[in-house]
Amino acid sequence: MKTPFIFLLLLIAPMVRAQGGAALRAAEEIGESILRRGGTEAAEEFAKIGGQTAARELMEQAAKEGGEALMKQSAQLVEKHGILALNAMRGAPGAVVRAVDGMPAELAEQGLRAIVREPVAMQGMVKEFGSAALETAAKHPGLAGKISGGMGKEGLDIARRVTTQEATILARHADDIAKLPAAERASVLGLIRQSPGKALAWIERHPKLLIAGSATAAVVLARKEIFGEGDTPGFLERVAGSLYETFKAPVNLVVFALAGIIVLWAGLKMRRVLRASRR
Repeated sequence: MKTPFIFLLLLIAPMVRAQGGAALRAAEEIGESILRRGGTEAAEEFAKIGGQTAARELMEQAAKEGGEALMKQSAQLVEKHGILALNAMRGAPGAVVRAVDGMPAELAEQGLRAIVREPVAMQGMVKEFGSAALETAAKHPGLAGKISGGMGKEGLDIARRVTTQEATILARHADDIAKLPAAERASVLGLIRQSPGKALAWIERHPKLLIAGSATAAVVLARKEIFGEGDTPGFLERVAGSLYETFKAPVNLVVFALAGIIVLWAGLKMRRVLRASRR
């Protein structure tokens, strides 16, 4: 029984040594790239976080998660962003590499800085929501956690495509949107996706509609129903017009009735005055 087990170990051992050697070589390349990139200052910072040991541990973890391909991608990220990337990837190289690959290159550094500021929270979001979380954190510092906590990936996908001011409104109402029944939540999200600026501004002006139950579904059936398009009147204008048309005839009738009463009263008054003058 022992012979097959020993034979298996003999087969695996060279593979383990090869993988360890690859991780060590990658770690050495990382150290060299950091020195080339930042000189003495970078070398001192590299030493503070563990130097070659930290780099080797990162490469070993990358190898476990994604083999030599992920080790290469991780090393390339360090080559490009230095110690910032090394710090951001520690503990989650695969998730961070994939998230960075899925977002605009010009936002990568801001995203890595967001991870370094809050490594536990951000790495958790990146593992769960990927590039949507990292791009939102890069574009709108401090808002990704609030939005993802209330609306998950749907909210992050919207946030990564809007301005910081609009993302702030989204974060402020994320919990209320999340509490809506499924159909109404889908309607609200659809409305925001169609016209995020107008929809979020409208929600900010009318926040109570988010907790108005079935009224929400009625309001967000379609973008035209709220905003209108071109010369087409919007929801509020059409409601006001309908109300005017509904009550126009009754109002005119009341006006005519009042006018008749005034004329009758004036006639009676004049009659009394005439009688008094004759006497």
